[in-house]
Amino acid sequence: MRKVFYGIGIFMVLCLLTLGSYGTYKLSDMRLRLIDMEKELEEQRSVQTDNVQSQIEADTQCTIEEYDKNSGELRQRTKVTSANLLGMNREELTDFLEKSQTPYYTYSLVAFSPEHVVIRQTRTLYETYYLTEEDGKVQVYEGDKETLYEPTEILVDQLPDQLQEEIRAGKYLDSEEDLYSFLENYSS
Repeated sequence: MRKVFYGIGIFMVLCLLTLGSYGTYKLSDMRLRLIDMEKELEEQRSVQTDNVQSQIEADTQCTIEEYDKNSGELRQRTKVTSANLLGMNREELTDFLEKSQTPYYTYSLVAFSPEHVVIRQTRTLYETYYLTEEDGKVQVYEGDKETLYEPTEILVDQLPDQLQEEIRAGKYLDSEEDLYSFLENYSS
């Protein structure tokens, strides 16, 4: 009979130890799940806060880097952000810059923070020409408006009125074909 009581006692102790270890396992598992849920909640709060804080504001400084591929020159000018960029986050600004691309300029985002944004404007092509009036005659400059491409003897006063206004304001021609077409049509 003693053997039966010892057997039942050992069985009960083993059952209690098993239940205790299983209970401890379940408690630690619940703690780990709670910790994971807290981390996930904190990450969600952080993402929401980052989205709000990572927007361009009225006092955000905006640096425009003007890069010329042909000469390798890089000029920078910093100013307060323009009104059309206010409230944009990094992704929205990147999309805006992609939509602003032209055959002559590409735009890329170099740096982004709520305090300072750096945008690079890269000059890609110089096949544009700029017509302007000097001493009553049409002068042809390259698209940079600084390099004289070809002086002409075409008198501005002898051109159609609309064309005179455009040239006095500065008229761009988008290709060498357009330039030679103009010169062919209006040269004497």
